[in-house]
Amino acid sequence: MCLFLSGCASQNCGNSPVNHWSNQSQLLEDIRVLSSPKFEGRKTGTYGAELSREYIQQRFTELNLTPWQDEFEVPFNYRSNFSDKQGINLIATIKASNNSQRWRVITAHYDHLGKKGNKVFAGADDNASGVAAMLAIAEQWQQQENDNINLMIVATDAEEPGLYGSYALVEQLTSTPDMQLEMSLNLDMIGNPSRPHAIYIEGEKNLSEFSQLKTQLQDYNQLCIRQSRSRMKNGSMVKIDWLRASDHYPFHKMGIPWLYLGVPTHKQYHTINDTIDTINIGFLAAVTETAFELVSVNKQQIAYQ
Repeated sequence: MCLFLSGCASQNCGNSPVNHWSNQSQLLEDIRVLSSPKFEGRKTGTYGAELSREYIQQRFTELNLTPWQDEFEVPFNYRSNFSDKQGINLIATIKASNNSQRWRVITAHYDHLGKKGNKVFAGADDNASGVAAMLAIAEQWQQQENDNINLMIVATDAEEPGLYGSYALVEQLTSTPDMQLEMSLNLDMIGNPSRPHAIYIEGEKNLSEFSQLKTQLQDYNQLCIRQSRSRMKNGSMVKIDWLRASDHYPFHKMGIPWLYLGVPTHKQYHTINDTIDTINIGFLAAVTETAFELVSVNKQQIAYQ
């Protein structure tokens, strides 16, 4: 871990999250572009999705990332609504300085709901926020010397209709000889917090010293980390199956340690009002740095089942 602990009491978390290195302007710019009307809601298989891929690959190139395969684009086929379809994941890597087979994977889906008539579902929080944070983590990862851990960052496609991009990714990864998959971290909706401000974590059982780590992280960013959530629907509490809710689930099914960061569903969720003006940039920056620390944990802190 590369924490620089502030010494503040963790019970004060959430009052005013702080950030140490995140570039808030770049985070906002990535979200602004991906959620702009020109991108038409980024629905899988549309022109808006194509524009999204062009932009994300441009950012990969700016960050000097390397394709996992011959190109950043890795197509896959899936079947939905009784028809055959194609999605395209974007996969970039940062190789360890040593010849290592150890890998950590970060996922954030770039697809969203598209448009209906003249109404565009911008998807600023869901999930341009996760993609922006993933790009920021990749940039920060390169600032440190990493001898033994390879980092893979994946902008997944076709998450909204059924996690198809992450299923394809896991199938490809687990069929790659000698690839040691130590952990996956999934970022999905991390910019529009409820009150009090908190980021919610699932998969914490995959960390052997989570209670201690949680305290350290909350001291570091003054960001509350919580372990369960629910939402209001028609005046009553509805339990959501967060295990199966996003791209971490295929990793879980394959027995790969995983973590998931996200906020509870909010009133802008899956509406045309999920726009950049709802993003709390200070919160997002703190979540980004917390995610970086989580993907950087010592191997001894990962609880293999």
